[in-house]
Amino acid sequence: MATLDLNSISKSFGTAKVLHDISLAIEDKEFVVFVGPSGCGKSTLLRIIAGLEEATEGKILIGGNDVSDAHPVDRGISMVFQSYALYPHLSVYENIAFPLRVQKMEKGELDQRVKRAAEILQLTDKLDLKPGQLSGGQRQRVAIGRSIVRNPKVFLFDEPLSNLDAALRGDMRVELSQLHRDLDATMVYVTHDQVEAMTMADRIVVLNGGRVEQFGTPMELYHHPATKFVAGFIGQPNMNFIPSTVIDTANGLSVELKGGHKMVLPVDTTTVSKGDIVEVGVRPEDVTIGTTGVEVEVRVLERLGGASISYGSIGGDTRFCASLPGDVRVKEGGSVTLEIKPEDCHVFDANGYVLRRQAAPELVA
Repeated sequence: MATLDLNSISKSFGTAKVLHDISLAIEDKEFVVFVGPSGCGKSTLLRIIAGLEEATEGKILIGGNDVSDAHPVDRGISMVFQSYALYPHLSVYENIAFPLRVQKMEKGELDQRVKRAAEILQLTDKLDLKPGQLSGGQRQRVAIGRSIVRNPKVFLFDEPLSNLDAALRGDMRVELSQLHRDLDATMVYVTHDQVEAMTMADRIVVLNGGRVEQFGTPMELYHHPATKFVAGFIGQPNMNFIPSTVIDTANGLSVELKGGHKMVLPVDTTTVSKGDIVEVGVRPEDVTIGTTGVEVEVRVLERLGGASISYGSIGGDTRFCASLPGDVRVKEGGSVTLEIKPEDCHVFDANGYVLRRQAAPELVA
């Protein structure tokens, strides 16, 4: 396997620039997920890595070798698409073996590779069947098997689970994570589903408008989002954002939240001033029912058994979602007071950038 380095990759289609100066260093044997909304450029970036699109600017290095101008078959990559792209008239065995037959591989080695891939993907008893006799998840495993037999340096996945139902997607997430461990391979995976990103990735690239918003581990993005976009995209249910007015910056950030609740937040105040409007971000799972805090009007309550998800508003029009105990005594149409701890809050300036938390004071001996 190999490292993958993207150096200042940009892409334009005519006058429309869809990727802006993207530089990433993906480590050997790492599972990296590109995530973002539709149109953010994640699939275009993957296709540039694969050699199916040409970058307008920048270089691609695989294993330290510049492959920017190399043909796709010479890059040492293998790609699994959203559509399975299987040959319906060929057996599972022949579908997996197809790229090796194109290479005119010796029969014994070809057979060994196909059977090894089938064993890894639990397809050994399906080798004589046609794709039409398989479930969606089994067909996707066949497509993955066709990639495995080529022994690529880097595996590329372009939304491979989007055609599957929710339950099967969950099963396939587990299988792909196990496959990564079994193969010890470098993998780059594209999805719009942040749950897939959080559960599968070693590191996540969050893309927005053709730019990298943040690159880090799932928990780094969850606990330390760099921008409002990342904070709102990572986590389920989504983070709440409460418009707030800066009251004072002398000792921490004193703010008045919409609805009147006041808080002092332990964040850096060098870029904000009294009277500025900021947004306080609070995750639904970081609130508790209390006697002081924000007053939330409850509009819809989803009881899920172990948890109840409350959807409501603060001050009439600011959306607020809370994850509460399953047996919570809250009614739709009523209100609830929710306590928010300052240390659980994230604060974003008018440009959507996070205000960094203040460093903890040094202990005095």
